[in-house]
Amino acid sequence: MQIPIGMVFALALALALNRQIRGIRFLRTIYYMPAVTSIVVVSLMWQLLYNKELGIFNYVLSFVGMGPYGWLQSTTMAMPSIMGMEVWLGLGARMLLFLAGLQSISNDYYEAAAVDGANGWHKLWNITLPLLAPTTFFVFVTAVIGSFQVFGPIYVLTQGGPAGATDVAVHRIYFEAWQNLRFGYASAETVILFACLFILTAIQFRYFGKRVSYG
Repeated sequence: MQIPIGMVFALALALALNRQIRGIRFLRTIYYMPAVTSIVVVSLMWQLLYNKELGIFNYVLSFVGMGPYGWLQSTTMAMPSIMGMEVWLGLGARMLLFLAGLQSISNDYYEAAAVDGANGWHKLWNITLPLLAPTTFFVFVTAVIGSFQVFGPIYVLTQGGPAGATDVAVHRIYFEAWQNLRFGYASAETVILFACLFILTAIQFRYFGKRVSYG
């Protein structure tokens, strides 16, 4: 769920920022900042946000009689919490890709649609989204690959816990290599991960890539 949610938010943000108004470059820079910020710094910031006693999420929920929740201490909430952080973390980079795709669409299409009486939703569904398909496909493929390579937030926030709830592939490889000193085992896991990503990417190109028009 992390990937489609992140893509929808990024596309919505790109649509909102695809305008020529005063201060728009500043806003684009602000939204892109997480993509160039140290993953350790970002993870520590989110650790504070998720803090059971002092975190802002529990503080807001307390106004409606909910919480406090141990976001990173619960086996059922730890992974969704990491995924929420990953959505925010990837928002800026995906927004920039969608924005580049939007700006590559000729304004002539929209002018012709306006002459035919098309409203904003018609333009979005019949012009923007179809012509944005190559960008959407690229964002989707890279997001899937990236989701299998998450390590920094897991290492900083949960160390694979609680009870292995966030022990993802790359963290497991790191743990086997540098904690258990089983370098051969970790190398084998790395090869398997590469093979899985290669096959998954090939399937995506096979079944989705041919539906994308680059003309």
